[in-house]
Amino acid sequence: VFARVTSSLARLRVDAILAVDLGGDSLTGGVDFASDPECGRDRQVLHALRASRIPCTHLVLGPGCDGESAVGAMRAAVRHVDESGALLGVVPLAPLLEPLCRHSAPLAPNRTPNIIKSALERAAAPPEAADEGDGEGSGAARPDLCTINRHGNTAHVPWSWLTVALAIKLSDA
Repeated sequence: VFARVTSSLARLRVDAILAVDLGGDSLTGGVDFASDPECGRDRQVLHALRASRIPCTHLVLGPGCDGESAVGAMRAAVRHVDESGALLGVVPLAPLLEPLCRHSAPLAPNRTPNIIKSALERAAAPPEAADEGDGEGSGAARPDLCTINRHGNTAHVPWSWLTVALAIKLSDA
């Protein structure tokens, strides 16, 4: 993955990169390679983007929405990014609700865009409706947590995380 990404970027001669990850296993390593998280595809792509020396901003949409990162691991990863000065900001995803509804309709409810869409709909609902839960998030032991079941993994993620994006400076020129 690393070699293919770096050689492709060199051929394309891009000026800047906006790398998008839904869920953030690119930050934590996720569960793809339990023996060594650095072998996961998302981590390999981030390493290649850094090595390219092309200015890059990394957007993590709906941290945890892929169900591949433990809450503690995500907190530690974001803390590290923040303490290193790379966290550019936290961006609300609410303005994306309408396009998410339109473009994610054909996808299964447990796909990451629909998990984010459910969280945004829940956040926009009256408080009593949000407590009932619906779709992918129903059944959580705590009303502030969304239960995500994907690819044989079950994760309990704060609903609030699923409504934001993290903007991270990955590299400068």
